[in-house]
Amino acid sequence: MPTASEPSLSAARRALADFARKSPAGQADIDAVMRALTEHDDWYVPVVYADRAWGQATFDQMVAFPEAAPNQNLMVFTDRESVGHAQGQPIGAYGGGVSGRSLLASLMGGFAAFTVNHASPREHQWFISDAGFAIARQWAATIAAERALGRLGDGPLPVGELRAHDGYHLLFSREDQGLTRIRVPAVEGELAMAFTAPDRVNEFLVGLSPAQRAEAAFPQVRGAQLFEMMVEGGVAGLVVNGGSEHQAVLFRSDLEELAAVGLSAG
Repeated sequence: MPTASEPSLSAARRALADFARKSPAGQADIDAVMRALTEHDDWYVPVVYADRAWGQATFDQMVAFPEAAPNQNLMVFTDRESVGHAQGQPIGAYGGGVSGRSLLASLMGGFAAFTVNHASPREHQWFISDAGFAIARQWAATIAAERALGRLGDGPLPVGELRAHDGYHLLFSREDQGLTRIRVPAVEGELAMAFTAPDRVNEFLVGLSPAQRAEAAFPQVRGAQLFEMMVEGGVAGLVVNGGSEHQAVLFRSDLEELAAVGLSAG
């Protein structure tokens, strides 16, 4: 059986195997798995489901199984090797090459659970009950926002992806009970800081002293609300995911454009 360190394993399966070795596992470990699953772009999904959920009925990679039997769970696979463990089972036709972001964003009602790598070794499996579908969709929005931030400067401002994310964490001061403002060289005015996900918050906290960590608060804010708050608060910019290699900065003009959509609608 391959180990988690073998390169033949996809990043998604390595994350699952790493999680299986954690005892006890904490929320940070769960977040690491959810990030890996959402960033993974080689999912195999039931063709019938893909057609219904986002209108895709043909795939470059197809695997035929016996006709699907009734099942309350949405069963998916991280890769072709994992698909092979279910050989001969009545689960219908599967298509490959699906992005994790598209897959998790599509999770709605109608299933009791979302199961990953049915029939694989237990350390390569994952389970999300229908009560957790909203969290899965938020991870999809997180990755969409982060990838959009990575494209800053390569075209129009990605307003839709940045506003659609409802899980930003804004840096506040516990003592002042207000927005934490920072200054950086070469930028006139004060900046605020926000993070796209709890694991990005943790990356930032690692670089702080114990006293600074105790002072920091991170209320969750919807994207639309966040950008309007920044404009109304008069900040010169917003540092997103500070302390991470994925750090990005939205300047005043960006914030005004991101806020304008909601303000004009109001």
